[in-house]
Amino acid sequence: MNFGHVAHDYTACRQSDRVPPPATLPFLDLSEHRAKMTSAATATEPVPGRAAGQENWLRRAFRGLFTFPAAILAILVAKAFWTCRDRIADTDLWWHLRNAQYMLAHRSLPTTDTYSFTAAGSPWIDHSWLSEVIYYSAYRTLGLRGVFVIFTLAVATLTIVTFFLCMKRTRDPFAAGVMTILGGLLAMVGFTPRAQNFGWLCFVAVFAILLRFRSAREAPLWLIPPLFCLWINCHPGWPMGIVLFAIMLLSGLIKNDIGQLAADPWRASDLKKLAVTAGLSVAALFINPFGWRLVLYPFDVLLRQKLNVALGDEWASVNFNDSRGVFVIIMLAVVFATAFLPRKQWRIDDVILTAFVMYCGLSHIRFLVLTGIVLPPILVNQIGNVSSYNPAHERRIVNAIIITVVAAMLIAGFPTQQVLDTQVSALFPVGAVSFLNSHPQKGNIFNQYEWGGFLEWNLPQVPTFIDSRTDIFEYKGVLRDYFAISTFSDSQKLLDKYKITYIVYPTHTPLAYFLANNARWEQIYQDNQAVIYRRRDSVAGHS
Repeated sequence: MNFGHVAHDYTACRQSDRVPPPATLPFLDLSEHRAKMTSAATATEPVPGRAAGQENWLRRAFRGLFTFPAAILAILVAKAFWTCRDRIADTDLWWHLRNAQYMLAHRSLPTTDTYSFTAAGSPWIDHSWLSEVIYYSAYRTLGLRGVFVIFTLAVATLTIVTFFLCMKRTRDPFAAGVMTILGGLLAMVGFTPRAQNFGWLCFVAVFAILLRFRSAREAPLWLIPPLFCLWINCHPGWPMGIVLFAIMLLSGLIKNDIGQLAADPWRASDLKKLAVTAGLSVAALFINPFGWRLVLYPFDVLLRQKLNVALGDEWASVNFNDSRGVFVIIMLAVVFATAFLPRKQWRIDDVILTAFVMYCGLSHIRFLVLTGIVLPPILVNQIGNVSSYNPAHERRIVNAIIITVVAAMLIAGFPTQQVLDTQVSALFPVGAVSFLNSHPQKGNIFNQYEWGGFLEWNLPQVPTFIDSRTDIFEYKGVLRDYFAISTFSDSQKLLDKYKITYIVYPTHTPLAYFLANNARWEQIYQDNQAVIYRRRDSVAGHS
């Protein structure tokens, strides 16, 4: 594979990106880029009769705000907003809300299952407790609109940071924007109001700090251990951050170029800083309410939850026949194009990172978020400039119009409660829940896996058969039996085993057809979303 010619002075090239850290968010600093833009614009657009430093502050604000990079960033934020606006309904949201409700009411974390009858009393680790508190606090304030605000802010922040990381490696805002959008299209698989959003925020922050340290040998590494501490309390996806850290640290141990891949070895002082940071980061993982058990939980998913990983949709590999597969193909094409026709020499660590995130994303679609964060700043560096943008010739009026229109669209498009409720009713059995509230049924319920959390939140008095927490249900064998019932493998025998007296399930499904043609069951409710069947020989009745 041809990765291009070897740069004659890589260190000098890297030196050009060094900037002194500002007081806040130093890993997102674009001061050098802005300084070059400002100096170029000032040199070509002097203000007659007035020194540059004495310009009217409104004019300076206008010149600094309404730039082409700012217009691109506004468009990216709008894209994140409209993506989130249509994805408020998530299967995990409801039991997350109920967990937080329990925590705030009892001032303690749930440690056993109290939501289902199939795993009642089983030990359970609430691995995303801090994210749940954040979402529930927003829900108590503004309902689903509050959840939407938190969710959108998380996704928009991911988008903004990714764009800034791209801008650190190119002077072309258009190229940075295009790569950020491509990354966002890959990452959309994870864009629902879930706890993992906060985990990905921690990941991108760690990634940004390490990139800055790699480039300038100066960065706030002290922030990384607290980020890992925050991460493990928000979501158990922190091992991805450890792998990222390991790749960037170990690749710096390579002293010499490998073929046409450029090495960038760490100095002894750099290695010492990274080693201390790594040790503190691992230690920070144990600062959580569950101790070592929460640290080991991600490995439990891989080693014990085999059925969850094998059958869960988010753990599936990429399907190249759907729209998501098309985006993956596009990104693969960009990767291969930049590999075979490089404009710049590839770094060893960039190659390893690219291979790692592509493998993760292709193997399990839930990790396409990882791919969408890491690839854009790597590939934009290889692509180089694709537009003729010149900061000395800003079209500030056009930029101002774009930013103003985007702001107006965000305000006008903020979803009403009715819009969000419509999304929920399109995926969850709202009508069936209303029926069960007015016509309570006795006995055990069998429910669809994806609806368990919704039932637990809206019918807290009814213990469910299963929900999307998955882990405890796999340990108890319930997950296996659920799939057996849903696929007619001894369905009636298993329904008898669990003493099921009524079933809430999607209307147009094979199981619903099976029950409709089974004399032992009678239909007591149906709408376009859900159907409820009751066992004929049951003593259950309406109260």
